Amino acid sequence: MIFKPVINIRPTTILKAFFLNALFIGITTALTIEVRRIFDTNPWTKDLPDRPHKLIATALVSVTIGFCGYIAFRYFFGLGGGMLAPTLAYKNFL
Repeated sequence: MIFKPVINIRPTTILKAFFLNALFIGITTALTIEVRRIFDTNPWTKDLPDRPHKLIATALVSVTIGFCGYIAFRYFFGLGGGMLAPTLAYKNFL
Protein backbone atom coordinates (compact mmCIF):
# COMPACT_ATOMS: atom_id res chain seq x y z
CA MET A 1 0.00 0.00 0.00
CA ILE A 2 1.45 3.37 -1.02
CA PHE A 3 1.39 6.12 1.61
CA LYS A 4 -0.80 9.03 0.50
CA PRO A 5 -0.83 12.28 2.48
CA VAL A 6 -4.18 13.84 3.37
CA ILE A 7 -3.41 17.05 1.41
CA ASN A 8 -1.15 16.39 -1.54
CA ILE A 9 1.42 19.18 -1.26
CA ARG A 10 4.46 16.89 -1.26
CA PRO A 11 7.67 18.95 -1.52
CA THR A 12 8.66 17.85 -5.01
CA THR A 13 9.81 21.34 -6.04
CA ILE A 14 11.96 23.89 -4.25
CA LEU A 15 9.00 26.28 -3.93
CA LYS A 16 6.80 23.64 -2.25
CA ALA A 17 9.65 22.54 0.02
CA PHE A 18 10.37 26.14 1.03
CA PHE A 19 6.68 26.82 1.71
CA LEU A 20 6.15 23.69 3.83
CA ASN A 21 9.36 24.17 5.81
CA ALA A 22 8.59 27.85 6.43
CA LEU A 23 5.10 26.91 7.61
CA PHE A 24 6.52 24.18 9.88
CA ILE A 25 9.19 26.48 11.39
CA GLY A 26 6.65 29.29 11.88
CA ILE A 27 4.19 27.06 13.73
CA THR A 28 6.94 25.54 15.88
CA THR A 29 8.36 28.97 16.76
CA ALA A 30 4.94 30.46 17.57
CA LEU A 31 4.03 27.54 19.85
CA THR A 32 7.43 27.71 21.57
CA ILE A 33 7.01 31.44 22.25
CA GLU A 34 3.55 30.83 23.67
CA VAL A 35 4.86 28.03 25.90
CA ARG A 36 7.57 30.33 27.23
CA ARG A 37 4.97 33.03 27.90
CA ILE A 38 2.89 30.48 29.79
CA PHE A 39 5.96 29.44 31.78
CA ASP A 40 6.51 33.07 32.76
CA THR A 41 2.90 33.78 33.82
CA ASN A 42 1.58 30.45 35.14
CA PRO A 43 1.55 30.31 38.96
CA TRP A 44 3.05 26.79 39.01
CA THR A 45 5.96 27.55 36.67
CA LYS A 46 6.44 31.25 37.40
CA ASP A 47 8.53 30.37 40.44
CA LEU A 48 11.14 28.23 38.65
CA PRO A 49 14.36 29.26 40.38
CA ASP A 50 16.39 30.75 37.53
CA ARG A 51 16.80 31.14 33.79
CA PRO A 52 18.54 27.81 33.06
CA HIS A 53 15.57 25.88 34.45
CA LYS A 54 13.11 27.77 32.25
CA LEU A 55 15.46 27.44 29.29
CA ILE A 56 15.73 23.67 29.71
CA ALA A 57 11.97 23.29 30.18
CA THR A 58 11.28 25.46 27.12
CA ALA A 59 13.83 23.53 25.03
CA LEU A 60 12.29 20.18 25.98
CA VAL A 61 8.80 21.41 25.12
CA SER A 62 10.10 22.89 21.85
CA VAL A 63 11.70 19.58 20.83
CA THR A 64 8.43 17.81 21.64
CA ILE A 65 6.46 20.34 19.58
CA GLY A 66 8.91 19.91 16.70
CA PHE A 67 8.68 16.12 16.81
CA CYS A 68 4.87 16.10 16.96
CA GLY A 69 4.74 18.76 14.26
CA TYR A 70 6.99 16.71 11.99
CA ILE A 71 4.77 13.64 12.39
CA ALA A 72 1.66 15.76 11.70
CA PHE A 73 3.23 17.39 8.63
CA ARG A 74 4.39 13.98 7.40
CA TYR A 75 0.86 12.63 7.72
CA PHE A 76 -1.00 15.65 6.32
CA PHE A 77 1.40 17.00 3.67
CA GLY A 78 3.93 14.23 2.99
CA LEU A 79 6.82 16.34 4.34
CA GLY A 80 10.09 14.49 4.89
CA GLY A 81 12.11 11.97 3.00
CA GLY A 82 15.00 14.26 2.10
CA MET A 83 15.45 17.79 0.85
CA LEU A 84 13.08 17.18 -2.05
CA ALA A 85 10.74 14.24 -2.16
CA PRO A 86 10.90 12.00 -5.21
CA THR A 87 8.12 12.31 -7.74
CA LEU A 88 6.95 8.75 -7.06
CA ALA A 89 5.49 8.32 -3.59
CA TYR A 90 7.15 6.19 -0.90
CA LYS A 91 5.51 2.87 -0.12
CA ASN A 92 5.73 3.26 3.68
CA PHE A 93 4.84 6.02 6.11
CA LEU A 94 8.37 6.28 7.56
